[in-house]
Amino acid sequence: MMRRRGASIQQHRNALYLIIFGIYLASVTLQTTTLNEMIPHRVGVLIELATLAALLGLVVCLDTLTPGQIIGEVSLLVLVTVVTLTSGAHYLMPTIMLVIAAREVSFRQIIQVYLGVVGTILLLALVASEVGLIKNITFATADGLRQSFGVVYTTDFAAHIFYLCAAYLYLLARRFRLVALLPVLFGLAMIYQFTKTMTDVIALIVLISLYLVYIYRRQLRWLRPMIRYSFLMLPLASGLIIGLSNIFNYQDRLLVALNNTLSTRLALGNNALLAYGVKLFGQAPIPINGWGGDRVETFTNGVGDATYFFIDSSFLNMLISYGLLLTLIIIIGMTWFLYQRTRQHDYLLPVIFVAIAISSMFDQHFLEVTYNVFILMLFADLPNYQTAVGPAFDRPVVIRRGRRADESSTDLSGAAVDPDHRPDVNSIR
Repeated sequence: MMRRRGASIQQHRNALYLIIFGIYLASVTLQTTTLNEMIPHRVGVLIELATLAALLGLVVCLDTLTPGQIIGEVSLLVLVTVVTLTSGAHYLMPTIMLVIAAREVSFRQIIQVYLGVVGTILLLALVASEVGLIKNITFATADGLRQSFGVVYTTDFAAHIFYLCAAYLYLLARRFRLVALLPVLFGLAMIYQFTKTMTDVIALIVLISLYLVYIYRRQLRWLRPMIRYSFLMLPLASGLIIGLSNIFNYQDRLLVALNNTLSTRLALGNNALLAYGVKLFGQAPIPINGWGGDRVETFTNGVGDATYFFIDSSFLNMLISYGLLLTLIIIIGMTWFLYQRTRQHDYLLPVIFVAIAISSMFDQHFLEVTYNVFILMLFADLPNYQTAVGPAFDRPVVIRRGRRADESSTDLSGAAVDPDHRPDVNSIR
């Protein structure tokens, strides 16, 4: 009886978490569109405060934690509070609370809420911008017209599409069919044709390619090391962009050529490091002059005089704005988590994070849940399954929860797959 009551409380607690997450997600996603002009700023602030209070209540009142878990979570909250007060990045507090409060919540359900909320808002913004109800910010470039489709900037629209595709592919892995890639390819075409955002084009191509290697790893054995060691991509990508920015100088022709290819991001990163340096707990908000969104009118109309300065890289921005300590905890913590997933023969999340790491080298959305919902994986209840395919590339097999991997499927060592295994889908979260 007590066990049933406990399970019922946990179900209600998880449902409440998903409702809170959905409301907060809708609020922050609306702020990334030009629909935000219709919503008073105080509404977003009130939703953020209510989210913090509600999530804190869930954790304090309904979670049963060990002393070690309590110490770890309180220490993390204290650190994030200090960084928030120092840097002014208030979104960090609800983000870390969403991560902590996701304990034992089905990650698949989190992804489903994300797809439903963000996908719906983006579709509404696209339609509203096309019929003239809200702004469709556009840029005329040498490559053609870049459109934002109701989002505040073209690269932000591209980032939304990239992360939506990643979430869609995550859910798709359990019952994969090649035809299901059509929406992802359509998203790739939209990014390339209408936003000209090569960062997300490349990241999405990498995601599709590695995802197919993951699904068909029995047949593509020579490519298995790519996914076996995919958990290392976060430290490699962050170290590479930070290192190149640190050593950049205009006397090195190779670095100058690379800087030009990367739209002067190395030079901007080097300027930021020289001007502001790296502190342990972050620093006061850094003034930026980005020429995107409505601000583009100031420059295209010849009004005003300002120097462009924006730290595009999530990793570099974390290091400079939020400090060395939090950056190390995030990168090392997530890398260790992904490594543990590979030890359980779950290569799907590490593969997805390869593409996310590439994208985050050149955009600033790594810690924003309206884009990167995958940061909520750390405490969530992840599916205990392993996707494989039959010899004909057409029969996905999923291990039943609790069944040993070597009994019915394959891992990267090449264990045999039982193609006739029919899992109990209802037993898999």
